[in-house]
Amino acid sequence: MRLDDVYPDERERADESKVGRSALTLKGGGGQTLSQVLLTMNAGSQLADHNNPGEATLLVLSGEVTLGWADGSAQLKAGEYTVIPQTKHRLDAHADSVVLLSVARTG
Repeated sequence: MRLDDVYPDERERADESKVGRSALTLKGGGGQTLSQVLLTMNAGSQLADHNNPGEATLLVLSGEVTLGWADGSAQLKAGEYTVIPQTKHRLDAHADSVVLLSVARTG
């Protein structure tokens, strides 16, 4: 799969969404250990505070986002990567953005 091929459809889904984002599961779901999700977020949209279900990373493919948690934050631009802390966190899009979220569920 070429991710560039799915961007236009996901951008359209985000534009049509009340919350300004779309999520496409590339791998996982259904209780599998590893999941990878392509999140497409419009500028100004947010993925509200939520817990981390395991070890997780975030790779920004386009745009600019801030990953925030109780005692810190990381501002990330296209091409940047971070490990998501093991705490409640949120994601804010400052520009139209596409990110790849990878989660290895624990427990």
